[in-house]
Amino acid sequence: MLFLTAASIGLCAGMMRSAFSIAFIAVLIVVTFGLASAVSAGPTSYLDLLVAVLGYNAGLINFVAGLLVIRRLRPA
Repeated sequence: MLFLTAASIGLCAGMMRSAFSIAFIAVLIVVTFGLASAVSAGPTSYLDLLVAVLGYNAGLINFVAGLLVIRRLRPA
């Protein structure tokens, strides 16, 4: 579920077509994980952060791949 949520965030960030927003959302993912691990009572797993970052990147890659597919299918 974490991967799918991060992938949808990556897809939405790609739709904004702003390099600042893509980078800012990537930083927000890491900062949010850091704050959540700082205030949590128990230990946190960095595997969850890795899954979120990989999902975010997968969403961005899917967006770019979708743009390429649409461009190739469009008649010239």
